[in-house]
Amino acid sequence: MTSHFYQYIQDHKFLDTIFIIGGGPSIKTMNLEALRNRKHFIICCNQAFEMFPHAQIAHHSDYGWWIKYQSLLETQFKGHFITGCGLGNTQDYPETVVRMQFIHHTNQDQLFRTTDYVYGNNCGLQALSLAHLFQPKNIVLIGFDFKSLNGQSHGYEKSATDPSINYPHFWNMFLKSFKAFERLKRTQWQAIHPTHNPPQIWNLNPDSALTLYDTNKTLEDFL
Repeated sequence: MTSHFYQYIQDHKFLDTIFIIGGGPSIKTMNLEALRNRKHFIICCNQAFEMFPHAQIAHHSDYGWWIKYQSLLETQFKGHFITGCGLGNTQDYPETVVRMQFIHHTNQDQLFRTTDYVYGNNCGLQALSLAHLFQPKNIVLIGFDFKSLNGQSHGYEKSATDPSINYPHFWNMFLKSFKAFERLKRTQWQAIHPTHNPPQIWNLNPDSALTLYDTNKTLEDFL
């Protein structure tokens, strides 16, 4: 499966735009119907595959999440690849899942160099890192909020805010990881792709706590 994924990336390089669907509550405020056209290249994070079952890639980070949602993925997801990092467990995935490896301080030179490594301590950043492997012109982030909206931490239809989780603590850690990724990307991208500019990243939520990326466009600008 990993070799198939490598070839898939080679066959889909230099796309114009990749859309990444996160789980922030702002996805409830957006009209995303136009993205259901299968011409769009979409990476879903966690339960977002339920919204876009024909997305090309469904990515998750935690093995525990996979255990909980594997049966739904098997029956509902109609896309090309399921990718996961297996965080929290060393057990093998079935052949239907492409296992991605983590970038850490001892293997940072693997970022963008091989197709089975992703960066980040959260699913959204890992998906962003994964999208870079396709070397698109644009990467559009949807539902990348890292803050609550009307008391809700997520925008999934069947997801409720867990009062036992300190969401601001985790969001702060996640935001720091995005900054670290961008610092590493500046040198690593130049080393791997010296003649090709990195993707332009757009965040479609102007009220997002993730302020690293341009928020001056709307979904219509990419359709």
